[in-house]
Amino acid sequence: MYDFLLAASLIVFALVVSAYARHRAASLMHPATVYLAFHGLIFVFRPIVARLYDFDFIYRLYNFQPSMDDKITVILGANLALLTFVLVSLRVASEPVAQIAADEIRGVRARLTKPIAIVAAVIAPLAITSQIGNWRRRVNEFDTMMTDAATGVQFNVDGNGWFTDSALMLAPLVIMALWLSRYRLWGWAIFGAFVVLQSGSGGRAPLIYTVVAIGVLFLLERGRRWFDWRGVVLAVFALVAFNQIVMDRGAAVRDLVGSDAGDTYITDRQLDPLEGMDFANLEYFEYIVYAVPQRTGTWDYFASNLQLFTEPIPRALWPDKPKGSPVQFFQLWNYGTPTGMTASVPGMGWMSLGYIGIIIQASVFALIYASAYNWLLIRRRSAAAWIGYALIIATSVTVLRDGSLLTLARLSPFYVGPLLMVLVLARFSGPRMAFGTEGDEALPGNEFLALTPAERRRSLAAQAADQR
Repeated sequence: MYDFLLAASLIVFALVVSAYARHRAASLMHPATVYLAFHGLIFVFRPIVARLYDFDFIYRLYNFQPSMDDKITVILGANLALLTFVLVSLRVASEPVAQIAADEIRGVRARLTKPIAIVAAVIAPLAITSQIGNWRRRVNEFDTMMTDAATGVQFNVDGNGWFTDSALMLAPLVIMALWLSRYRLWGWAIFGAFVVLQSGSGGRAPLIYTVVAIGVLFLLERGRRWFDWRGVVLAVFALVAFNQIVMDRGAAVRDLVGSDAGDTYITDRQLDPLEGMDFANLEYFEYIVYAVPQRTGTWDYFASNLQLFTEPIPRALWPDKPKGSPVQFFQLWNYGTPTGMTASVPGMGWMSLGYIGIIIQASVFALIYASAYNWLLIRRRSAAAWIGYALIIATSVTVLRDGSLLTLARLSPFYVGPLLMVLVLARFSGPRMAFGTEGDEALPGNEFLALTPAERRRSLAAQAADQR
């Protein structure tokens, strides 16, 4: 039965991809594409590999064994989330991306050059200092982070979490710098420095985020809907870097620059391909179905989202701040040892309210990302809006895997905040906001006429430089 369901899931996925590819809005930048890629890898391809290799690493680690009914529920729930997300996102974001004239892009670049430089000068020192501190925390990880025995929630006991996470702001700064450089050598040099800094911290997500955002922004500017060979090269580089960081958590980079590499941990056996924890959302979802509501006796009823209201408050100001959501109907750690678990969109939906919860959870995230697509790429139609969309859609790589609104709320201030600062500076440095407007004002001619004389001269100089 399970083998038949895996085959049926593959057929459903192929049919959805085929139907989506014929939709006029289909492109690499569309939220549905991101979810299809996520679902295809995690809930279609990997389950087949898991079946062939008989994966059991997570089962042993978490000390549980799902029943056949649990495994069937997971496949059905994952496909329900897929259909919901694709249908809702296409309903909201149903138009193809319109091109922007090259003159307008050059004008926006000229307009944003100084604001980006100012924001980078202010933020970069803080972010770099934080990232260097993250190198130290990776070496002494057990001295800086603690895990609550009752809930399994990790919390910071060394410094302020806002400062620790400020290293994430390097990613949007690098993306904007590379865009500002017109993807020239000096921009890639900045990207290379970022890769070294990020790799040494052992964190993979910001690197993947940056690569995705750069790829989306590049395709938008080049007017391409699908793959570009340079994007493929960048993706291959990201996968190689991701794999290396997964293996040693950045120890090789820290050792290369003379820093303490820290302890290394080697598993007692070689894992099969894709069996590790980075791609194990299938097993994580199975654990949730195994526990909720069969053993918990209740659903979560979306109470985990209440942590959105307590998360921003530093523990230094609220020593007794709840570890996790302030309202909890059960503890998953009572039924196993789900260390490092990321629930995914369907998993979080099931935990909240079963199949109905999956529909709600998938719909919410589809609405969020599709609305960003519709507002920034269709209605605003400006190069600045392109940057905003690239920074937002790239968060989906982490958010869909975690399945939590809290993850999106945690990432947004650091990934999108620097751009908002740039736009505020641009807004008050000239007669017109750089984020674009709807209707006739978004036309290239009006964009140029709205610039100040000095900005027009810089724009013309940039055009001349491009022609050379």
